[in-house]
Amino acid sequence: MENLMDGKIFCPAAAFELLTGLTRTLQRVNQASWQDTFQALWISALQLVQRARDPMAGPVQYIESRLSMLLSIVPLSIAPLLNEEKNTIITEGVSSRKQSLVACLQSLKQFASLLQPPQPVVSAANDAATKAVIVVMDFKQASGSLTIPPNCSRKAVGNLLHLVVESCIAKDLIDTTAYFWPGYVVPCDVIKDSNSPPIQECPWLKFMQEAPFTMSLQNALMVTPVPSVIELKKLYHLALHGSEEERSAAPKILCGASLIQGWTIQEHVVHAVVKLLSPQLPLNAPVTGDANLYLGHMHMLTALLSCLSNYSVIQTLALYGMIPEVVAALMPLCEAFGSFPPPSTNQSSTREEVSAYSVFSFAFLFLLRLCKFHGPDRAIHPYSCGGPVRPDLKLDFHLLMRNSRIRKAGTPSMKYYMSNVVDSYLDLRRHLVHVDSFPKLRAWYFENEACSTPDISDKCNPSRMHQASNKILNFVCRNMNKANWTVGGSGGGSSTNTSTSSSTFHSSSSASSSSGSFGSTSEDKYQGLPLYPAWELLEALPLVLDAMLSACAFGTISSRDLVTGLIDLVEFFPASIAAIIRYFKSEISRGTWKSVPMNGTDWPSPGEALYSLELEVKEVLERLGVHIENCYSHNAQPMLPLPLAAFLSLTITFRLDKNSGYTRGVISQAISNYAIISPWPIMLTVGGIWTKKAPRWHDFLVYLGARCRFTNDKGAIDQLLWRCFKAFLGPTSEDSNYMTPTRGVIGLLGESVCNSHAMSPGSLFLCTSQVYHAPHYFSELILKLVVELSCELAEWTLRGSAQLKFGKISLATAICSVHQVAMLGATLLCVTGRSPLVRVLFAEVVPIFLLSKREERSKQMTFICNILEGYALSYLLFFSAALMFGVRARLAPDKSRNSEICPHVIARYLSFIARVTEGNVVLRCDPAMWKAHVSSFLGLIVKFSPAWLSVTKLDILKKLSSCLRGWHEHDLAFCLLELGGTCAIETALESLL
Repeated sequence: MENLMDGKIFCPAAAFELLTGLTRTLQRVNQASWQDTFQALWISALQLVQRARDPMAGPVQYIESRLSMLLSIVPLSIAPLLNEEKNTIITEGVSSRKQSLVACLQSLKQFASLLQPPQPVVSAANDAATKAVIVVMDFKQASGSLTIPPNCSRKAVGNLLHLVVESCIAKDLIDTTAYFWPGYVVPCDVIKDSNSPPIQECPWLKFMQEAPFTMSLQNALMVTPVPSVIELKKLYHLALHGSEEERSAAPKILCGASLIQGWTIQEHVVHAVVKLLSPQLPLNAPVTGDANLYLGHMHMLTALLSCLSNYSVIQTLALYGMIPEVVAALMPLCEAFGSFPPPSTNQSSTREEVSAYSVFSFAFLFLLRLCKFHGPDRAIHPYSCGGPVRPDLKLDFHLLMRNSRIRKAGTPSMKYYMSNVVDSYLDLRRHLVHVDSFPKLRAWYFENEACSTPDISDKCNPSRMHQASNKILNFVCRNMNKANWTVGGSGGGSSTNTSTSSSTFHSSSSASSSSGSFGSTSEDKYQGLPLYPAWELLEALPLVLDAMLSACAFGTISSRDLVTGLIDLVEFFPASIAAIIRYFKSEISRGTWKSVPMNGTDWPSPGEALYSLELEVKEVLERLGVHIENCYSHNAQPMLPLPLAAFLSLTITFRLDKNSGYTRGVISQAISNYAIISPWPIMLTVGGIWTKKAPRWHDFLVYLGARCRFTNDKGAIDQLLWRCFKAFLGPTSEDSNYMTPTRGVIGLLGESVCNSHAMSPGSLFLCTSQVYHAPHYFSELILKLVVELSCELAEWTLRGSAQLKFGKISLATAICSVHQVAMLGATLLCVTGRSPLVRVLFAEVVPIFLLSKREERSKQMTFICNILEGYALSYLLFFSAALMFGVRARLAPDKSRNSEICPHVIARYLSFIARVTEGNVVLRCDPAMWKAHVSSFLGLIVKFSPAWLSVTKLDILKKLSSCLRGWHEHDLAFCLLELGGTCAIETALESLL
């Protein structure tokens, strides 16, 4: 469960919807009580928060999103489970789910170590505890059982349990009687404190009382979560219809503490933010967007988009499954503002034109970041029967998801968490959105997918592209003492009259002025430069970049001049960083450019940081059982390909502050992806240079360096995944080197996020699996490890005394261990590849495994190992399908996409089993293994999810039933026929005779 919560991917659906189905599935499969199930859910969420309470410094922080998981997503996932029970009759002696939830929450106080609040929520936890203290003391005072003297402090010390209870009360899961639970309010002395400062009035109260909208009030609102949807409604209205100052301030307030820490109404805030991306337009407005219609909302859009670069904001939007809606809202903004007509040649740049560039840059870079246009090509790996393993990286996939939700807008699951205060987002955007509706964006998208540079001959106005390219070249090279820069042909090139000598490279040179904030440069700096529409600039930039890089390669300009020109380009037109990433990615993939020495003169040098980083990465890998040789000696000069050296030099010039969120977010992912597609040691050089830039990120860079070692090496991946299983199971044999003293989830994922000194194999695998060049390989590897470890566990478990060697106690222990191994394998498989890899497992990997010849083994323990291997195979298949598609006794009325996929996947696999039983397919596995696998797999389906057999043909069920009767599995054979419907009654009756 925690592995799924800890995934580093964007969920196509809301996380609480996935978690609801997962909780229901695990409760049924584990045959656990609802109290135990809810307790496991809360403990997993608490462990998730504690693992990130003291994270290492780096560009990505997890604590806010994990707190949202604990305090908002988990309560939302429990609510449908409680609602299911409202119309059902509770049998006598069976606790209701709500009673189970209350008992679970009351029992959480025994997990004191998990309830310690991280620093960002200490104040909120104390406020929640104080609220309970006030209610209890006021109640006792009203009843006469307690007298409170005046001027007394009621401040209480709270923990995460108080925040959890407040969230559950806000979601109407429990009521305020929770304040009176035994031990919930810690007894404390009432202290008279006449000198204590007065309690500050809530800024939202002032906001609702029409107080002046001063800067101090705005700042207070930004750091205080919105208390209810009433205030949210007013703030939303202010963002659309307020004064210019109010329209600029309202989105920033909305995306502040209200979005990140407003857990009680976070789902409403998320929908309000997404709605603001699509401001109210006339009904006849084109779906592709019109900049003139958006001009009235430009200040609001600029302020809103500037706040969305925060990683915590993106993770929050992803947790609520709103990424497809955000993508659909950004596309018309990109198309409209990117096509905004340039000013006349005799007119200087105006504020509105610069703002149009800013809005486009914000929207385009945000879209670029969400859809991973700059991601590694091999993260999308098509497979024969499952389709792309990572379809969620595609723009068209997001649109498909969004359009599907439009069509299903009336379903209960979509209505459940919609805001009742503001109009539904789906009601506002009634149009289906397609890539073809945005010609400029579509052209960029497909050229980027092909990793190609636009051919001038394909453009309707190539002379205009040449004109724009030459003017941009003259602009970026205006301070290089150059004359007559021109772009020739479609391949790019440059001619100059003079050259400059190389100068010592310093990241703090003229590049240090780059702050990464949009619109921060002076208009006078670009006076006289003709402005082109943003899309035309993006089309012309590859020619500019090719000319600049070629000039640097031939020594026409220095490396410092090249980087300075790139910085000026990004400052003038921030969205140009997208074209720079795309061009350099293409050139790095081609591999035709020479390598340059990172010597600190022409290019930045990692210095001694390279060798210390390499040593630490080597130590981390050796703890995981992966051994590497030294890549660099102290007298060797590190080298990088020219495009990577240029881009890396550009990246270290940006300031690491909150204003550089968009450029830093895109650049950090791009530089990591460049290192992934490059040979292994290159990441060490990149990390060494960045260590000098940001020393506090040292541990994070060690983590990245270790991760990159696994992206191209199957042997290393094999070893890492094997360590994941060993860390989860704990020491199980004499060969327990590199084992941690812990096991289970803590052993697998560690106690903290990305701790380089004790890096967990599970967290490293979860990140590596997202960028591995052949993710389909995981299904084969996981199957192999599950089967091998099952036999190893059996041998170790049954190695005890001779009289217990085949005893029921030892065999039960072995089966329990096999159950754990298969569950872990299924979880890792679902996290890694989700539905496509599960289908591949059923359709190809398992049949090939059964048809392949196995290695000869000694006869000792062969029989019991074969049986346990059959069980392991069955558990792996069943748990993978259950975690991915859910279990159900009958098909859901709405027949969702997942409920339709699973029965067909199961039907095809059962057809394969039937062909084997008929003798049409000859297996190479042991008969004992085959018998154990078939009988246990069918038994699991019949017991837990008979709806999976809904589309299986009757003749297939008859063949399987006949096979089971031949193995003396009469009860299972009858149950299987019973599920075939009325047509199978006659055959079922015959089986009883």
